[in-house]
Amino acid sequence: MAEVVLNPRTSALLLQDLQNELIKGNRPVVPLSGAALIVNCQKLLTRARTVGMPVIYVRVSRRPDLKDAPRPPLGTPPGASGAPSLIEGSEGAAIVAELAPRPEDVVVTKHTTSPFHSTDLGVYLRRFGVSTLLLTGYSTTGVVEGSLRDARDQDYDCVVVRDCCAAATVQEHDTCMDIVFPRMAWVASVDEVVNAIRG
Repeated sequence: MAEVVLNPRTSALLLQDLQNELIKGNRPVVPLSGAALIVNCQKLLTRARTVGMPVIYVRVSRRPDLKDAPRPPLGTPPGASGAPSLIEGSEGAAIVAELAPRPEDVVVTKHTTSPFHSTDLGVYLRRFGVSTLLLTGYSTTGVVEGSLRDARDQDYDCVVVRDCCAAATVQEHDTCMDIVFPRMAWVASVDEVVNAIRG
């Protein structure tokens, strides 16, 4: 594979759905623990800030009445979705403190799997002159896969930072990272990505 060099002036770091309820709650977070995921994302975030790369946070939240929540998949038994979660304004919906946004960062709130459908993410990317996206987040098969597919459809170059993502099962995570994502992106470790950022 050819050497990858990431220009911070045309790249953006997307920190996606790294929220208390998802990372520090009762959900499975694998193959890394929530704590390890946060440490890796901190390393990447520090590098991005050092070189002046735009940082964009993606978060998901719901109204208390869940009118903005997606319908369950067809065939889901009634009541199988469990208790309401990620309610706007709740501690669970907050971005983890270790990765807290700064005033200059962009924070977009989504109500779909991919942030390209229900936020103004595209506006910021265009105005920042971004052509390459560094994708992180929870979960691998949710927001990471959703944003990757939509970004590629819009001709963004994409990097998936393997150890800055996690899923509910190891099988889901590894299948995406080893088989699915390499067809659409450079899949690399946080150390490889940090080293590829030049500028």
